[in-house]
Amino acid sequence: MFSGPINKWIVARYRPGNGLFYFFLLWLTTLLFLSLFTFLVKNQLKNEERRELELRVNRYVASTFPAGLSYSIFKRDGGTITLQGLSFVRMANGPEQVFFGGNQGEEQVDFRRLVEFDPAQTGVWIDGPGQARWTILSRRLGDGFFFQAGKKSDRSYRLYLRIRTFCLWASGVSFFLCVLAVSFLRRLAYSPIRNVAREIAELQVSGTRGDLPVHVNDNRDLKELYSRINRLTEQNRQLIVEMQGSLDNVAHDLRTPMTRLRSVAEYALQAKPDPELYREALSDCLEESDRMLSMLKIMMSVAEAESGTMQLDMQRLNLKEMLEDVLSLYEYSADEMGIDIRPYLEENLWVLGDKTRLSQAWANLLDNALKYSYEGGRVEIRLYREGDEAVVSLSDSGMGISASEMTRIWDRLYRGDRSRTKPGLGLGLNFVKAVVEAHGGRVSVRSKLQKGSIFTVRLKTVESGSA
Repeated sequence: MFSGPINKWIVARYRPGNGLFYFFLLWLTTLLFLSLFTFLVKNQLKNEERRELELRVNRYVASTFPAGLSYSIFKRDGGTITLQGLSFVRMANGPEQVFFGGNQGEEQVDFRRLVEFDPAQTGVWIDGPGQARWTILSRRLGDGFFFQAGKKSDRSYRLYLRIRTFCLWASGVSFFLCVLAVSFLRRLAYSPIRNVAREIAELQVSGTRGDLPVHVNDNRDLKELYSRINRLTEQNRQLIVEMQGSLDNVAHDLRTPMTRLRSVAEYALQAKPDPELYREALSDCLEESDRMLSMLKIMMSVAEAESGTMQLDMQRLNLKEMLEDVLSLYEYSADEMGIDIRPYLEENLWVLGDKTRLSQAWANLLDNALKYSYEGGRVEIRLYREGDEAVVSLSDSGMGISASEMTRIWDRLYRGDRSRTKPGLGLGLNFVKAVVEAHGGRVSVRSKLQKGSIFTVRLKTVESGSA
């Protein structure tokens, strides 16, 4: 119907958020009300005129023709008494017509002009001769004659014209009133938003970290708006702090391999040509590159899990077999560190999950347990059923986690002060939490300094034969 630019212009100006939309809505409602009022007044005045004429005609006929109305009697007696307030009465018999008009002080009528009326015509505010308006009632008699009576109704018609003129003027005035009303209401409706914008600007200019003030006289919706903005602001502050911490950790953890890469490359370039030296330098560079790629890969996996886009190859998994496979990979490392691994695994516990992702999670938890345990310590792995959940618990007798770090160990790239002395990327527990939650599970930790830690994972079980 409209071209693209015109359509966009209309949508931009008449959308509900624009004041013009509400202006036209209010003004058209006012016009509709005034039109309806004029229509009802017109009908009421016409009905009053019609009822009054019928009443006068009935009184006239009853007083003048008690034995019944006929053409012959009308010719003889139709005007012998007052017309009961009628302007005229008329009997038509084909071309022959008899008129009686007001007398004895009643309004006189020009009968020559009344001839123009159709004898069968009935109506209210009929155009009469000249500028007059008439209300006319016509009755067809049994012998084929017409009896017609009427009265002038200029007064009610002029009243209707005055009311119609008033409504027309009111329509014009309402245009400007609607403009003022919509402007005022729109300003009033947007004043809370302007206040919020002003207070936010003041906070930005002052550089303070305070919240938006919630006033006592604010309504409930406004208080809720302020509260939500304050919560969002606080979340953004926390996010910025976490991002800054993450960037610091990334810079710290990437600086070491990057420095080693540069040092190895410089040493190889400055040394005398030696294929064996070059081979060793390239091997070191490859090792450090793998370390950085591993960090980036885990970070991408965590981001996928947290955003819900991680691709999982779901299948029925026997948890005991999975844990035994992971344990077999770390037996040699545990023996070298002098740490005793004790498994207590219940059989026939099945879950629905991605074997690769869950195996990585178990490996991360077991690697941390071994890494932060003391020589000669003990690591216990338990698998048991609790209701409809399979519980995997890994406990160690290592250095433990302080209360201040308990909630932060799940953050991306976070490494506690004591863990800085150990090799790692600070992504293991963050990855574990993301993978477990992607499988609809939960992970928690309990720990005491110098007493060790217990990590617990809960997953929904499935029947061994269910898909």
